[in-house]
Amino acid sequence: MRRTNLFSLLISVAMALLIMLAGPAALAANTSLPPLPIEEMGRVEQLPASYPEDWVIVDESSFFNMFGGKIIILDIAEKTHAKRMKGMMSKSMLGNFTQSKKRGEFYIIESFNERGARGKKFDVLVIYDKQTLNIKKEIIWPTDRLQSLPERYSMAVSKDEKLLYVSNFNPAASFTVVNLDTQEIVETIGTPGCVLTYPAGERSVVSICSNGGLLSTVLDKKGKLKSRQRMDSFFDTDKTPVYEWPIFVAGKGYFPSFHGEMHVIDFSGDVVKYIEKWSLVTEQERAENWRPGGMALTDRDDEGHLYIIMHPDGHEGSQTHGGPQVWVFDVEKQKRLRIIEVPNWAVSLAVTRGKNPKLVITNGELNLDIFNAKNGNFIQTVSDFNNVTPLLIHKSY
Repeated sequence: MRRTNLFSLLISVAMALLIMLAGPAALAANTSLPPLPIEEMGRVEQLPASYPEDWVIVDESSFFNMFGGKIIILDIAEKTHAKRMKGMMSKSMLGNFTQSKKRGEFYIIESFNERGARGKKFDVLVIYDKQTLNIKKEIIWPTDRLQSLPERYSMAVSKDEKLLYVSNFNPAASFTVVNLDTQEIVETIGTPGCVLTYPAGERSVVSICSNGGLLSTVLDKKGKLKSRQRMDSFFDTDKTPVYEWPIFVAGKGYFPSFHGEMHVIDFSGDVVKYIEKWSLVTEQERAENWRPGGMALTDRDDEGHLYIIMHPDGHEGSQTHGGPQVWVFDVEKQKRLRIIEVPNWAVSLAVTRGKNPKLVITNGELNLDIFNAKNGNFIQTVSDFNNVTPLLIHKSY
């Protein structure tokens, strides 16, 4: 019985070998079979030096899996799902992002631990080429960077795009200056009680302070500390708090308050100056408790018009909840131009560049609703692009 089984096994192996050896010759002789299609291999392509106006950059914090954060380049006008995503970069542990308009670079500062989720923590600033998405430089960070939900001004580029400013918090507040030509750290400058990096003047960094004021840090041509000057408090941090999300139009910074006032600051010089405040809401709207709300709740179009998420029945704690409407203002005239209804709720917003801007809404389901920013008409919903918590959208350049 054992010999029979062994013999059968040997016959089976021999037949298989004969078939394998004869197969290619037999197939080659059969000219009636159609040729196999040419298999397309992977391709490496470059993105354009100047991104189209309808492309946006999604700051995906991946809040429930912070090692999986991403920066996603997305065409929000594209109707075909497979063609929307143009590129992606990693952004570990609530990394921070900003971009240059002229240098063709992206900047991401992120955090890692030596053994994955444990071990010594270290931060790295990564400089990317915006066309290839290749890494140009990695800089090991000398201190603990600011680690928070995405902020537009956790990093900023100087007006001449020679310097990069990066916020730190360890828990002492500071910012680090990077020379973008040499790709080297210049100096870390303390900002006691003040955080974030709003660019002002030629080479000045402004930070918002815990007492309701602003700190102007003036730098010399090399990016080193030249002088500091504090501006008096312009809001009460307990009674009339403001959002740290200013919008800049014609050298002025516009800071909305939780209760619907707009504070205007002159950012044109090296040292900021307070100008005035005015109300976003009418007396009737104030009685109905219409207030701003959301995460990244403001942006502007190329005409300098401000877009802001608003909600009725506002109360203590509702400032982060978002809202069902977006109000559009001419900030120079202090006049509301239109109201855009947002059926799926708005958590964050962004406005694209150009003469025909799109309003991009992070909705209540954490997908993106796209509207015509000028007339408020709904265009489409964009989803399934690795979006988990897309709480901040950047316009592209």
